[in-house]
Amino acid sequence: MLDREADNSDSLEGFVLTHSIAGGTGSGMGSYILEHLNDHFPKKLVSTYSVFPNWEEDQSDVVVQPYNSILTLKRLAVNADCVVVLDNTALNRIAVDRLRIPNPSVHHVNSLVSTVMAASTTTLRYPGYTNNDLVGLVASLVPTPRCHFLMTGYTPLTISADELARGDASKPPQQLPGSEPAGKDERMVHTSTDPRERPPPPPAGAVRKTSVLDVMRRLTQAKNIMVSANTRKGCYLSLLNIIQGDVDPTQVHKALQRVRERRLVSFIPWGPATFNVALSRKSPYVETKHKVSGLLLANHTCVSQLFAKTLTAYDRIRKRNAFVENYRREPMFADSLDEFDDSRDVVQSLRDEYIAAESPDYVEWGVGEEDDAGGLLDDGGGAFASDA
Repeated sequence: MLDREADNSDSLEGFVLTHSIAGGTGSGMGSYILEHLNDHFPKKLVSTYSVFPNWEEDQSDVVVQPYNSILTLKRLAVNADCVVVLDNTALNRIAVDRLRIPNPSVHHVNSLVSTVMAASTTTLRYPGYTNNDLVGLVASLVPTPRCHFLMTGYTPLTISADELARGDASKPPQQLPGSEPAGKDERMVHTSTDPRERPPPPPAGAVRKTSVLDVMRRLTQAKNIMVSANTRKGCYLSLLNIIQGDVDPTQVHKALQRVRERRLVSFIPWGPATFNVALSRKSPYVETKHKVSGLLLANHTCVSQLFAKTLTAYDRIRKRNAFVENYRREPMFADSLDEFDDSRDVVQSLRDEYIAAESPDYVEWGVGEEDDAGGLLDDGGGAFASDA
């Protein structure tokens, strides 16, 4: 099927894959497709939207998710050119804290994911002067081939009343006193039926000030980042703000100057500060009540904290060889479990490289190790280097 669709394309630029790294189908089938794409289309760019699991023990539905995650992360490091991290922990936190949804459902979380995916491709679907192709979009965000894991942020965060109703049909949305009837593009309102409870503060969708400076300032705040990592630790390798709406370019220049003056973001010490802003039109088919909205695509060293969580969860069950019998039935693990150890080494090396990227001498980091390792991750960097 992939070969047929590729042959029928007029100008094939790359592939975009959406999957989970913890579930059986998302990790297994997703890894197989990634390897197939890298083998059959080595010159084409492969970008993924990868859903990272919730590592809280009471929230996990798959007992073998540490195994699946460690195996999939190796394939993402080797075969993907760009990975957009969608963290379930952060998405649920945003739904509870920012959108005031007490018990967010899968539909509520998926609405946030779809918002990010739609905003990240607006420059491709509505081409402008810059970032109008997939290669150009990724090239500005991935300074080194192995550090290609991106985090996202979006503001202002909203959810419509009908989306809320579909997500929780048993609790239809109610109106605040004195509010207008909820339309299709109305933001979420308070759903509590307890008369003793005080009305909550306005949801995130009630943002009134949506100037370019406000949007760019909010995108750097940790509460709007869709990754459960502390962005105050570490630094940015690169950063791209996609601003949607009717925006004057002079406002962008002023906002960039204010951000630099306030030092809201810190960049790597060994390279230039890559702070890009792309202006994009909004979809004419979707009505929004805010004038300006923004998406953050950033390459930040704090993503190493996610790798650390994965390694900790993996080591916890691997040292007891728990739940490995199902894997031994597969040909890859029939003789030994060395694939687990190799995958762990790749993820550990990836975490170490992100941590090393915070130091000024990162350019010289791992030069001898790469020669000894025989180019363990060269496949992941080769496709990107040829495209760039």
